[in-house]
Amino acid sequence: MFYISEKSLKMAPFFLKGAILTPLSNAFKRFLPKKYKAEHSYIIVSAVYNVSIYLKDFLDSFITQRLDFKRNIILILVDDGSKDDSASIIKAYEQHFPNNIIYLHKENGGQASARNFGLEYIKKEGLRADWIGFCDSDDFLDRNFFYVVERFLNKHKNENFSMLSANFIFYREGFKVLYKDAHALNYRFNRTNTILENENLDDFIQLSCNSVLLSFEKLFKCKVKFDEDLKPAFEDAKFINEYLLHHLNSKTAFLKNARYYYRKRRAKNSTLDLGVKAKNTYLKVNDIGTLALAKYALNTQEKIHSFIQKTILYHLFWQIQDVFEDKNLLQSLDEKEKEQFLQLLDKNFAYIEKHNILNFKMQALNFFYQFGILSCFKHEKSLPRRAFITEFDEKKEFILLVYFCASLDEKLSFFFDENEVKPCYEKVMQHDFLSRVFCYEKRIWLKLPKQAKHLQAFENSCEIELYFKDKKLQNLENVYAKMKFLQKKRIKNANIWLFADMIFKADDNSEHLYRFVKEQNLVKKCYFVLSKKSSDFTRLKKEGFKLVDMNSLYFLYLLFKADKIISSHLDRYLYGTFGKNTLLAKDFIFLQHGIIKNDISAWLNLRKIDLFITASLKEYNSIAKGINHYKFSSKEVKLTGLARHDNLLKNNALNTKQILIMPTWRRELVGSFSKKLMQRRKNANFKQSEFFKVWSEFLCSKELENLAKKFGYKVLFNPHPNLKPYLSDFALPEFIECVQDESFSLQELFTHSSMMITDYSSVAFEMAYLQKPVLYYQFDEEYFFKTHWQKGYFDYKKDGFGEVVSLKDELLKALKNLLENECKLQEPFKSNAYNAFAFKDGQNCKRILEAIHALDKKE
Repeated sequence: MFYISEKSLKMAPFFLKGAILTPLSNAFKRFLPKKYKAEHSYIIVSAVYNVSIYLKDFLDSFITQRLDFKRNIILILVDDGSKDDSASIIKAYEQHFPNNIIYLHKENGGQASARNFGLEYIKKEGLRADWIGFCDSDDFLDRNFFYVVERFLNKHKNENFSMLSANFIFYREGFKVLYKDAHALNYRFNRTNTILENENLDDFIQLSCNSVLLSFEKLFKCKVKFDEDLKPAFEDAKFINEYLLHHLNSKTAFLKNARYYYRKRRAKNSTLDLGVKAKNTYLKVNDIGTLALAKYALNTQEKIHSFIQKTILYHLFWQIQDVFEDKNLLQSLDEKEKEQFLQLLDKNFAYIEKHNILNFKMQALNFFYQFGILSCFKHEKSLPRRAFITEFDEKKEFILLVYFCASLDEKLSFFFDENEVKPCYEKVMQHDFLSRVFCYEKRIWLKLPKQAKHLQAFENSCEIELYFKDKKLQNLENVYAKMKFLQKKRIKNANIWLFADMIFKADDNSEHLYRFVKEQNLVKKCYFVLSKKSSDFTRLKKEGFKLVDMNSLYFLYLLFKADKIISSHLDRYLYGTFGKNTLLAKDFIFLQHGIIKNDISAWLNLRKIDLFITASLKEYNSIAKGINHYKFSSKEVKLTGLARHDNLLKNNALNTKQILIMPTWRRELVGSFSKKLMQRRKNANFKQSEFFKVWSEFLCSKELENLAKKFGYKVLFNPHPNLKPYLSDFALPEFIECVQDESFSLQELFTHSSMMITDYSSVAFEMAYLQKPVLYYQFDEEYFFKTHWQKGYFDYKKDGFGEVVSLKDELLKALKNLLENECKLQEPFKSNAYNAFAFKDGQNCKRILEAIHALDKKE
C-alpha cells in the first residue's frame, strides 16, 4: 500500500508539508492495520469546558487509534460546568463505549481542578493503568499516537521511564497551511527518539501536560497535584516539573512520530489566548508559579537543575517578548502592579544562572533578549561583548554593525586589518521595558574596504566578538561574498520606479511626487500602483499616469524588477508579496502620509526603509538624532518637506466658511486586517465604544447646529479611512455633510476649510501649513496613548495649533470663540504653526528627488 513516509514529510517544503502532505498522510493512516493487543494500558484524564464544537475531533481521534481503543485505553472526561452541548456529546459516545469513556461532572473551577477531580476519581474507584495523560479536549491525536508509544515501550522494556513526550504540532484553524511543526521547542524531536536521564534534561524542557504520558505508578506514589490557584498559565509546567524532581533517577523519552495536534483556534479564545492580557499572568503566575517552582526545587534537591531554570526562563521570556511586541499588553496593570511585575522578574531571574541564559538552545531567545535579561533583571556587571553584522548597503558598500550595551560610557573602535576606520553613520537606540532601560543598541555603519581579511572591534581596550549569520566571524570572506551577491542582484533590477499611495486611494505624497517626476521627464520607467476599483483610477489615467493594478500579474513583474519602491504608506503588498526578501537589493522610499508626532517606532522599526522623508525639524530630530526608540539614523532620514505640500499652498482658499471634522482611528476600535479582502474586517461592537458615543453626541448636538447656522458655516465629517466602514452607524443630522464620495480630494478639503476639529490626527499639520486653526477634542487621552501610540516629542497643549479640550461643552465654547473671530489663527498657535515646518518654498519634490538619486551615489 502506498504510504507517505516520515522521511518524505521531513524533506518536504514547509507549505507542501503543512497544506498537502500531512493531511494526505493522515488520510492514508486510516487504512493501516490495527494492533489489538497491547502490553501496556493507558488512561487519559481530560478537562472539558465549552468545547462542544471540537469534541467530535477529539473523541474520534481516540476511537480510531491504530492501537485498539476498546482493549487498551480509558478516557475520563471531566465536565467542568460546561454551558454548551459538551455533556450530551460525551454521553452519546459513552453509550457506545461504556467500558472506555467515563463522563464526570463538577462545578466550574478551572482546568487544574477538573484534572485533580479526575485523579481523585481514579484513586477512589481503584482504576489501574501503566501510563496516564492529560490531553486537552479541543485538541486531537495522530492515529499512530498510541501505536508508536506502544512499539517504543516494547523495544525498551528494561528502561526506567517516568515520562514520554509527544511531538507537539500546531493545527491552525482557518489557515491554508493547517499543520505547522513550529513549536519553539521542536528541536527536542530532531531525532526519531531521544532518551535522557531526567537529571540531565537541560534544554529538553517540558511545560505542557497535554502532550505527555506519565508513569501511572510513579505519579500516584509521589502525590503531586495540579495547583488550582495557579491561573491562567504555568499550572502544567509546575505540575510536570515537580513530578520530574521526584524522579530524577528515571528517564524521559521524546518520541518524534507520536504526534499531538494542538489546536490554534481562529477565534483566539482558548485559555492561553485569553490569558495573555490577564493581570494574574504577570503577578500571581510569576509568584506562586515560576518562583514557587524554583524554591520547591531548591528545598527538595538543594539545587536548581538546569532544566528547571530553563523551564522558568522559557515562560518568562515569552512574557518579555510579548511586552516588547505589544506595548499595550499590560494596560490592565496600574503603575504599582507594573513595578511589582518587575520585582517578580528580578526575584525569578536571581535563581537562573547566567550560563543557562546564554546557552539555552531555544532559537527565539536571541542575544538581544539574553543581554537585556542579564542587564535589566540580573543586573550583571560582567556582560558579554558581541556585535553582529546585520545589514548591507551594496551600492555604498556599507555594512551595519549592531552592538548591545548596558551604558553609553564605553568608546568603540573598529579596525580593518589593523587600520582604524571611523563610522560613516551612528545611531543609539534605547530599548525600554516598562520603567527600565532593557539595553542600548548601537548601530554603526562602516565602509567596507575594497580588500581586507579581518575586521576587529573594541570596547575601550576589550575586544568584541563579531558575528555574521549567527556564526563567529573568522574572516571577511563571507561578508564580501554577501556584498557581491547583493550587487549582482541589484544589477538585475530594471531602472523602474514604482509609486504607490493607498490601494484604493491616491491623492497623497506619491501622486504628487510622481506628477513632478513625469513633468520634469526625469525618469523614463515610472509606474503608479492603484486598484482599478479606485475612484482615482480614471482621473489619473486621463492625466497620463502609467497605472498598474496591484492584483495584476504585471504588478508582480514590476515589483520583482523595480529598483525603487516609493510609497506614502507601508502596505503589506509592497514589502511582503515575495516573502521577507521582497525588498532585497531594492530601495524603499517612505514618503509618509503625515508628520510623525507620536512615538511609532515599534511599528516602523519592523520595516526596511532606505529613505525616510520628514518635513519638520523636531520630527527629524526625534527619529534620526540623539538617543531614542527608532533604528533609523541620518543615513536613512532626510529633511526635505512633504511632496504634497508644494501644491497645498498654491490652492489655499480663504473665508470659505467650512468646518472640517476629522477624528483619527483607534487600534482596538477597528477589526482585524483581512489579507483576502486587503482591508480590515468590521467590528460588530463599534457602536458600543466610547469613541462612537462621544463623537455622536457632539455631531448630533443642537448647540453645534445652532453655531453652524448662526455664523453660516458648512460642516463636513471625514474620519480616518479605517473608520469609513462605520460611517453608516453615525445618524448624522442634515446640516452635517458626510464625505463618502471616494473621488474627493483631501487637499481640497484642507484648502477649502476654515478650521479643523480633530483629536490626535496628524492632518492637523495640513491646516497648520495653511495657517488655519485646529481644535483638539481629546476625551480619551489616557486611553489613546495607552492603547494606540506612545507619546512622542509633540505636546498638543504646548506645540499644537489650537486649544485642547476633553469635554463637549469646552469644545463648543472654543468653537464659538473661533467662529466669532472668523477662524483667525491666534498666538501662540500662529507661531507654532509657522515653526512646525522646515520648508515652505515649494521645492519639496525637488529635494526628495535629489535624496532618491543620492541613494545611488557612493560615499
